[in-house]
Parts: sequence; C-alpha cells; structure tokens
Amino acid sequence: MQQYLAKLSRYHCWATEKLFDSVALLSEEQYRSNEGLFFGSVHGTLNHLLLVDQLWLSRINGEPYPVSDLSHEIETDAKMLEAALLNQCDLWFRTCAAMTERRLAQDIKFRNLAGEEGRIDAADLLIHVFNHGTHHRGQISAVLAELGVSVPEMDYYYFVKK
Repeated sequence: MQQYLAKLSRYHCWATEKLFDSVALLSEEQYRSNEGLFFGSVHGTLNHLLLVDQLWLSRINGEPYPVSDLSHEIETDAKMLEAALLNQCDLWFRTCAAMTERRLAQDIKFRNLAGEEGRIDAADLLIHVFNHGTHHRGQISAVLAELGVSVPEMDYYYFVKK
C-alpha cells in the first residue's frame, strides 16, 4: 500500500504541474472570473485545493488547522498560490514515502469544520486527498477547454506511460 500511495502522490504532483502549464495561459481576468465552479473561479478552486490539502495534512499529523471555511483565501497572488500548491504536493510525496504499513492502517481522528468527530485510516485519507485533487483538476480542465485553452492529458494512464 505504501508504494502505491507514494506513486499516487507522484501522479498528484505531475498532474498538478501539467494543470498549471495550462492555467498559465489564462489572462488575469479569465483566471479570476466566476466560471460557475463550486469555488467560483479557477483561482478560487486552486485556493480551495491548497486549503483542503493543508487541512488533511494537519489531520494526518495530528496538528490543529485554524481555518473554519473551505473557501477561505489562503493566497491571493496566482504565482504564490502555484508555488504553495506545488510545495504541498511535495509534502504529500514526502509524507507517503515516510509512511509505514502500520501507520497507514492507523485511524486518524479529527473534528470536521462543523465540529463533528471524524475518523478515517491514514491510507484512505491519502486516497481521498488525491481523488479530491483529481476532481477539482477536472473541473478546472473543463473551464480551460471552455475558454479555448489547450488542456493537457492528465489521466493516470499518461503519467505511467511517460
């Protein structure tokens, strides 16, 4: 399981880098305009990805996370947000690489943003994080295509094929 999750974390980094190659082609107006995504804009969705990644990383590390709103803006600057998200991807890779099978099976207990108690094992938490990234990269890809921007292949198949 550990090797699988380490590979998924590398895929997560690769796909995020590919996405940013296309996001860089947007004008500032396109990047920030409300495109009907759950978090409004491409920027809002990327910001949400960073926030949620930080939230889950704090949970897996047993640390508090001070944000109580999933749309809280972590980073206003596009380049800084990109750097922070790519750094977060690297943190996921290092987290996965350091995990033992025993640690992956351990329950992670936390309180959700509504204050309710939650529990998930570490392996499922990591799978959730990478699936969440895929979900929102797909949303952003649809907006990019609608705006006429070339969208790279980001499917897992293309990652393992490279």
